[in-house]
Amino acid sequence: MDNPYVVAGAFAGQFGDAEYALKRSGWMRLNKETAEADWDAFARDLGPEFFSAVVDTGIAKTLIGEPPRRLMNDLVWAPETPVPLANVHELIVQGVCRVRNSYLHGEKFRGHVRQ
Repeated sequence: MDNPYVVAGAFAGQFGDAEYALKRSGWMRLNKETAEADWDAFARDLGPEFFSAVVDTGIAKTLIGEPPRRLMNDLVWAPETPVPLANVHELIVQGVCRVRNSYLHGEKFRGHVRQ
């Protein structure tokens, strides 16, 4: 991974594809006027077996063991020491979605030189 922007950009593109597919497949927040993917419902429908399979294969070991933190209003990252993700909802919402949000909102890659 010589250039993290390339990998992060590819991830963001694939995330967008997944979000598009979720909306077109009926996983939409029902209490919103605008079309928004319902990641909570999607995670619930994946079920605990999905989380177990991810854990068993080890494909998200870092994401599960050291989940991304949130940048708070005082510009401090919280929690100070993240707790490992424990279920499929946390994996999708606090893991995958948070990685996407942190990248697209410019919080994770400051200080790196774009190539």
